[in-house]
Amino acid sequence: MVDYAMDIHKTLYHTEDVPQDMVERRADVVARLKSLEDAAAPLVAFLQNPA
Repeated sequence: MVDYAMDIHKTLYHTEDVPQDMVERRADVVARLKSLEDAAAPLVAFLQNPA
């Protein structure tokens, strides 16, 4: 969603630059996603195990 907002900003303002707060927010979101993926990994592995 953050990437989408960045794309919209680029389109609206005809630039490749985005505000620093958007860049920082994206970094926060990606870090949170990685953290949640790591926390859920054991459950996902268990559910994917056919045995």
